[in-house]
Amino acid sequence: MVGWISMLLGSFRPKKLSSVEQSLDSYEKGVAAIGKSKTAQALRHFSDAISAAPNSSKLYHHRADAFALNGQHLEAITDYDVAVRIDPSYADTYLDRGNSRYALGHLPDAVKDFSEAIRLRIDWAEAYANRAVAHAELDNQTESDQDAEQARSLGVKQSRLNEMLEAAKAPETAN
Repeated sequence: MVGWISMLLGSFRPKKLSSVEQSLDSYEKGVAAIGKSKTAQALRHFSDAISAAPNSSKLYHHRADAFALNGQHLEAITDYDVAVRIDPSYADTYLDRGNSRYALGHLPDAVKDFSEAIRLRIDWAEAYANRAVAHAELDNQTESDQDAEQARSLGVKQSRLNEMLEAAKAPETAN
């Protein structure tokens, strides 16, 4: 009887996961952690996923997003850079890297990233709106107005655009 129980228990031991399965498992845990606002946990899971699948731009992108959510924009930019090197055609990476660059005050680089996101996805309202804000902060009013108009034509509500542009002007009025 003891042998039978041992055999039964042995069949329930977890099998060793392949690197693809490990990566997917860690990725799913990372996404779940982000959903619970547990960015430090998400960073660990995404790092584990990257260890198992180091050539996945999306894994670097997700870890970069977790860094950005955690306010670690320099680390985020490093991971976005890797994601771009692996897959330069994924527009979301440029938008998100632009957002991190914007958060750090690297406005000309943010504009370049938003522009690349637009080049790759010409009808992306969010990218136009974000670039309009960056141009406004750089005192490029003509470019800001053009991007704001394009964002509106693509569906960004005027009230939301006004909020974004006013927030961009707020630091100037505080001086």
